Amino acid sequence: MDQQNDIALYEKFGCPPINLSFIESQRRRLCFRNERSLYTRKCDATGETIISAYSPDKPFKIYKSDYWYGDKWDPLEYGQEFDFSKNFFEQFEHVHLKVPRLSLMNVKGVNSDYCNMTYYNKNCYLVFGSDLNENCMYGTLAMRNISCLDIDYSNENTLCYEICDSINCYGCQFAFDSKNSNGCYFISDCLGCSECILCTNLVQKSYCIENKQYSKEEYFEKKKELINGAFSNFKKLFEKFLRLRAKRIVKFSHTVNCVNCTGDYLKNSKNCINSFDISDSEDLKNVVFASKSKDCFECGLLGDGTELCFNVISTFAAYNSKCSQFVIESSDIEYSKYILNSKNIFGCIGLRHKQYCILNKQYSAQEYKDLRQRIISHMKQTGEWGQFFPAKLSDCGYNETSAHDYFPLKKEEALAQGYLWKDEEQKAPQPQTVEVPNNIADTNENIIKEILQCESCKKNYKILAQELNFYKKSSIPIPHLCPNCRHRRRMDTRNPRMLLARKCQKCLANLQSSYAPDRPETVLCEKCYLQEVY
Repeated sequence: MDQQNDIALYEKFGCPPINLSFIESQRRRLCFRNERSLYTRKCDATGETIISAYSPDKPFKIYKSDYWYGDKWDPLEYGQEFDFSKNFFEQFEHVHLKVPRLSLMNVKGVNSDYCNMTYYNKNCYLVFGSDLNENCMYGTLAMRNISCLDIDYSNENTLCYEICDSINCYGCQFAFDSKNSNGCYFISDCLGCSECILCTNLVQKSYCIENKQYSKEEYFEKKKELINGAFSNFKKLFEKFLRLRAKRIVKFSHTVNCVNCTGDYLKNSKNCINSFDISDSEDLKNVVFASKSKDCFECGLLGDGTELCFNVISTFAAYNSKCSQFVIESSDIEYSKYILNSKNIFGCIGLRHKQYCILNKQYSAQEYKDLRQRIISHMKQTGEWGQFFPAKLSDCGYNETSAHDYFPLKKEEALAQGYLWKDEEQKAPQPQTVEVPNNIADTNENIIKEILQCESCKKNYKILAQELNFYKKSSIPIPHLCPNCRHRRRMDTRNPRMLLARKCQKCLANLQSSYAPDRPETVLCEKCYLQEVY
């Protein structure tokens, strides 16, 4: 039945089967998306030093944001006629190499210059793949949050720190898989809780520590001892939390308010099959990450308002589009990259407010319609139609991309499968670092002038003034890990994006779960989980 449904979906989008496994299909798309790897380089138009998602050795022209969006250049100047004696991808590569790139994919951001793959953020810093946030720092794929730091895959939270897969929380620190909670520390799988520490699987509880109930007075006395702003104390608490979390009861899938869905990390969605990291969406299949999207198949990283798309990645309000990357508020886009506010575009790159273009060349509506049909017939003959761009057309190495974050490969493995790889650059000697303060109470304003060294990767990082202010107000110690290592630590708490066969450990019902059978948690079907926890 599932295979028949896939065939019907391919026919719906007018494309042949991809013939790749779910993971390989996702890798093919994700290897085109660089969220987190940023570099210092020159703008090729102005010569100014800029921050860019493209390292200086990349062969493309890179323009800073205001120049790229300005009227001093025209992407149609790089257009070319379609040659039916050659395959499509070969011709697209010629345009692909010539058209200047935008330094960062940061659409309509306000005072958020160090963000990438983002939309409508305000006063944000090092926020990636996240939209509609305000006053946030160090976030990945997080939506509609206010004044949060170190936040991943979490929506609609305020004044939170180090949280992952949590919704509508206020003033929480180290909260995972939790919802509608406030003033909690080191919690997992909690719902509607307030003022709880080191707790799991609680519902509508207050003043609990290690799942033990205390009076309000007893709780706050103990809280003073536990949450005191000392790094050594926070480290012990986090290590204890991980041990407690490994013993918790879990539902076989992280699903909240979902109907007829399979996959993991699904919220408020309907008819989403074999999909992961989905919120407020419906009728999706084989999708990794989507927010408020509908009727899409074989896609990844879909932003709000994306609908009727096939084999696309990195969208916001894209409609009826295929085999494309970074499509923003556009419709009827095919085999194109970096298209904004456009429609009826085929095989183009870097267009804004355009229509009826093929290989960056302008056509009339009827010319476009006729030529598009001829090219599709040609691509069907060459076996290109319906397939995503070849990996060699990626703008970055596999290890710079979301593919490596989601489905990591070693360099040898990546190269053997045809992916590109970015070797570490030789860097000048780093300036002398200073010891990271152990207690926030001992920290002064001079910390923002010092360079710290990450305890894990040994790379240097700095603390910004507004960041330090947040830590002081919230009694949070200065982190001893750089932002990337903190992100990786949070990712290590998440399940892999794949389903495995296992059984409910209570009723022995057959399950498809991202919890492998050898995991330490007690994994239950939904019915048994509700009986145990609620």
